[in-house]
Amino acid sequence: MQIKNLLAALVCTVQFGHALALPIVSEISIATINANKILTDSKLAKEAVLKFQVDFSLRERELRILESTLKQKSTEIEQAELILSAEQLKEKQSEIEALGRELRRKKQQFFEDRDSRKRDDIQYIFGIANQVVKKIAERAKINMVFQDVVYANPRIDITVKVIQVMDSMPTNK
Repeated sequence: MQIKNLLAALVCTVQFGHALALPIVSEISIATINANKILTDSKLAKEAVLKFQVDFSLRERELRILESTLKQKSTEIEQAELILSAEQLKEKQSEIEALGRELRRKKQQFFEDRDSRKRDDIQYIFGIANQVVKKIAERAKINMVFQDVVYANPRIDITVKVIQVMDSMPTNK
């Protein structure tokens, strides 16, 4: 008997709630954006990627050269191990260890700088995108904009509009 009462109460609540919510729901306008698409398709994001590659390619090349030098010196010491004196061998091994420490330090600094720059670039792009989304939402009287939903009808996706507005803006960074 309790289940019947519970179901009856639920049906009444749903019907009553539906009647009250209907006018509110009809006034709500929603939209979605795809953040990944903004990060890959916008002019601002493409420029950031190019600048990032230019800024970090030289350092990456230096790391590869340092790695190559370390490998070469390691190979040389292995080949000359039998003809070097104990003192010479110890000196060469110390050089290789110092070079290895320098390489690890430079790699760690490179990865930290690279990751920090990526975060900064993404935050900058999303900062601009958020401003554009707010302007579009205000003009179109959109009540809510959801980011990265599982599914949305393409007619409520404003990502292309956001990218178009972002692309028309002058870049300051």
